[in-house]
Amino acid sequence: MVDTRKKQTRKKQQSVTGKNAIHVEMWRFYLMWAVVLLVFVALVGRAFYVQIVNHDFLQNKANANILRTEKLKAMRGVIYDRHGVPLAISTPVMKVVIDPRDYFDNKKLFEEITAELEKNPTSRKLQRQLPDKNLNLDELADAVGMDRQELKNKMNERPRSRYLVLQKEVPPQQAELILKRNFQGVYTEKNYKRYYPQPQPNAQIIGLTNSEGIGIEGLEMQLNTRLAGVDGEQQIVRDKKGNRVKDPEVVREVEPGENITLSIDSRLQYIMYRELTAAGVANNARSATAIAVDVKTGEILAMTSWPSYNPNDKKSLSNKDAMRNRGAVDSFEPGSTMKPMTVAMALESGKYSPNTVVNLSGGSMRVGNHTIRDTHNYGSLTLAGIIQKSSNVGVAKIALSLPYATLPTFYKRLGFGARSAVKFPGESAGLILPPSKWNVSEVATMSYGYGLNATVLQLADAYAMLANKGVKMPLSLYKLEEQPKGEQIVDAKIADQVLLMMEAVTLPGGTARQANIPGYRVAGKTGTAHKLRADRKGYSQTEYRALFAGVAPVSDPRLAMVVVVENPTGQYYGGLVAAPVFARVMQESLRLMNVPLDKPLETPNIQ
Repeated sequence: MVDTRKKQTRKKQQSVTGKNAIHVEMWRFYLMWAVVLLVFVALVGRAFYVQIVNHDFLQNKANANILRTEKLKAMRGVIYDRHGVPLAISTPVMKVVIDPRDYFDNKKLFEEITAELEKNPTSRKLQRQLPDKNLNLDELADAVGMDRQELKNKMNERPRSRYLVLQKEVPPQQAELILKRNFQGVYTEKNYKRYYPQPQPNAQIIGLTNSEGIGIEGLEMQLNTRLAGVDGEQQIVRDKKGNRVKDPEVVREVEPGENITLSIDSRLQYIMYRELTAAGVANNARSATAIAVDVKTGEILAMTSWPSYNPNDKKSLSNKDAMRNRGAVDSFEPGSTMKPMTVAMALESGKYSPNTVVNLSGGSMRVGNHTIRDTHNYGSLTLAGIIQKSSNVGVAKIALSLPYATLPTFYKRLGFGARSAVKFPGESAGLILPPSKWNVSEVATMSYGYGLNATVLQLADAYAMLANKGVKMPLSLYKLEEQPKGEQIVDAKIADQVLLMMEAVTLPGGTARQANIPGYRVAGKTGTAHKLRADRKGYSQTEYRALFAGVAPVSDPRLAMVVVVENPTGQYYGGLVAAPVFARVMQESLRLMNVPLDKPLETPNIQ
């Protein structure tokens, strides 16, 4: 009986124990699945965070390690003369660059693996991980032409930088040799160096670019947006050793710069610069400037000054005075070259005709508190004679015989006192005094070119207008494909009459016989202007400006040209200093342009 109860008790105990075991096992099962589910949810959450929430940040971090974005430099447009001769071109050069961060990271890796290899020299795995690039900065400095210590200092100053320029404007062949030496973190960028085939004659018009290829002077600056184009970009994937793992991917295409064709004829430009240089040196002058304009189109065929500079030689850029485009930037009192304009105004008034005789009052007249004088007492002269003999008294009497506003208003209509259509960088507008200053003294002096400021561009514009039957063509530095529309400024008959009067200046009895050209009729006007003193208190008696402005051939004018020589020493008259320069440049220009002769060639006297 007792045994039977014990057995029953054990069975009950066994039954209770079995149920507890199953409960425990189920609890463990659920706990395990809960943990698995929790881990799964965590993994999904982490994946969501990585792939969605933090995708851009992590992608950028990854790209920073394996991607490098390089700029593809756009080729700057070419500047041509009117015949397609290049005046400014870009040649490929390379910029040698190092990634300091990449260099130091790999140098650290090299040192760590080298230390491990000392402990385990047979480990092939470590040997495969060893960077195979050249880490010698001394060799790199020698290769790029830098001081060794300077390179190390620059690297240590910017250890986390991704971009450090080692050398600019390296020839492609030399850059290739540097790359073959397999320096860590070193690569090249293609760039372009600006080159000017005909530097001095064109420098003051074309200007120049800086080391980054950005225009900083002249047309290079004014047209920079058009010439520069748009740079492209490419992405390069590299492994941790700095090796490319696939071909570069262009992410933005390069847009090359626009090519520009100027109105300049480089042949005429060279001739003009050569003659200005010769005249400047021969007369020990401060400077010499000239401009030639096609009277039928307004295109500027030549515009240059001496002294000039060489934009290919950075050492020559210290002479800022030589870099100025004097023809557009400098303004001055043009002297007697304004007398034909005064006579044109007189004819337009209807009060005068070409044969009107003016009494010159014995060669002098008192106006206000100063006396106007001629070089000689010419008695009385016609308007043609006033221009031929360059009479100050004659033009002053003409101007004062009309309302005082007539002359300055006429000058402003011709374009004086305003920038020309060229709009060259830094171009001067000159100066016409305001109406409040138009009194007897100012109008008298303006009639023969004092009391106002003009540029060589404005003078050339006015003379081209007279040569073009009074039609003013907008001046242009760019080659024109179509005939521009001009504006009738002066009646054609009056313009022709003044042109014939100016022809007498180059004939016997005139002030500019040295402006004559064999086979061509020439019309023009000399100017010999006293320069203002440095303290602007009156005029210097030792410093002069010699000018000649003229057109040829008179029968069918093609070119208008103005020559200005500043501070000639010795002889200083416009007819002796500037007129010969005009004659030499004009003669060769007409020949090169195949302009027909309009008078017989002079035959030498044979004894």
